[in-house]
Amino acid sequence: MLSQLNIAPTLAEFFDVPLTSQARPVEQILKFAYSHKPSVVLLMVIDSLDYPFYTEFAEDLRAIHELVERNGILFVCETVNSPTTPAIGSILTGLRPESHGIFSNEDVGKSKIKSILEILEEAGHKTALVLETGGARPLLGKVSYVFGVDDREDIFEYDELIKTHTISVLKRHDVKLVFSHIRAIDRFAHRDWDLHAAARETAENMRAIAKAISARNGMLVICGDHETHFKDKKQRKLPATVPLIVCSP
Repeated sequence: MLSQLNIAPTLAEFFDVPLTSQARPVEQILKFAYSHKPSVVLLMVIDSLDYPFYTEFAEDLRAIHELVERNGILFVCETVNSPTTPAIGSILTGLRPESHGIFSNEDVGKSKIKSILEILEEAGHKTALVLETGGARPLLGKVSYVFGVDDREDIFEYDELIKTHTISVLKRHDVKLVFSHIRAIDRFAHRDWDLHAAARETAENMRAIAKAISARNGMLVICGDHETHFKDKKQRKLPATVPLIVCSP
């Protein structure tokens, strides 16, 4: 089974930049990328989208499932860590949390380990980051385009801003890799709110983002970060599995 640790090495191999990780690139993804020759790659993490949620809420997530059905590839991917920050750290570095040392927003700017975004920047490729302000701020000056969105009670408004910034930066033809992160499902799960509503909102945001990727002849990589964090319910067995989707909308 694939791991989230395989994502960064695969991107590094595609962009022909060095990245140190014991995880290997995924040949099936590389073949897909080489055949489509995308002008830009968007790596989108959907918070709390684990594989059981992806299947159980398939009707509400119709727009995401359609990306797989049209021309995409779907993998069942093993998670590395449960909290969001170390999980994203692993997705972007190909290393386990104990190796990359990123457990909180404060660690982002202190870690000596470079993310795939920073490695690409050093190789002369422009990248972009669309993230909650606390996690985005430490990468100012290290990534060409950094969009921080302040956390807020209205998580739909938050995700709307993430979507808007993501679509905006995808219009910049000098950008080669974009990382973005939406959170509605996680917030709704934590508070035991209507998960069907969160899934539908997430799917519609992804539909709009996929349209922007299509306009750039780009490649979209979607991955969950950890198991769905339900309020007052037994957590899913760990390590969890999440969907890893690769498509060219």
